[in-house]
Amino acid sequence: MQYNYIGENIRKYRRRANLTQQQLADKIGISWEMISRYERSESSPLKKLLPLSSALKVSESQLLEKHVPQRYHQLEYKIPLFLHYPFSNKFDANQTNYFYICPEWIIKRDRLSIAIDSSLITSGIENLKQGGIVYISTKCLLQKDDLVLRRESCNLIVDKYKGNKNLNILGKVLAQEIRY
Repeated sequence: MQYNYIGENIRKYRRRANLTQQQLADKIGISWEMISRYERSESSPLKKLLPLSSALKVSESQLLEKHVPQRYHQLEYKIPLFLHYPFSNKFDANQTNYFYICPEWIIKRDRLSIAIDSSLITSGIENLKQGGIVYISTKCLLQKDDLVLRRESCNLIVDKYKGNKNLNILGKVLAQEIRY
């Protein structure tokens, strides 16, 4: 099959969902053998893309994305990169195929940091510019007046932390890398 990375994505997301081939097959009404054929790129899964994405709780586009080159899996300072709002509304490494090489201090501050394209973020803060990457710590302790990224319905907003824990805060803004 021409697009063998689709089969690799099916296998990757099936394993992340802790599903066997049989369990995934049962969810979409086909045989486990067909799932195996999809994963080995012996059959095209394109006609079953919607049920596959629903069963795996990922978007169809995530199944169609090419994998990150293998050499990136060995880099020490890579963090998940979000170029679009995740289908599952969760900003974790399982919801993206993209990774970004970050400064060493970001990883030392929080091993679970993420990078988000600034075009996804709305901000009333002057310092935050469009056209770059924003580093977010998902595990840092928050203090008053820290810049935080919060979710408001399907919008991402940066504001100053006022001590209110009911704001659906994704994390603390560590830094922004601006592209010129």
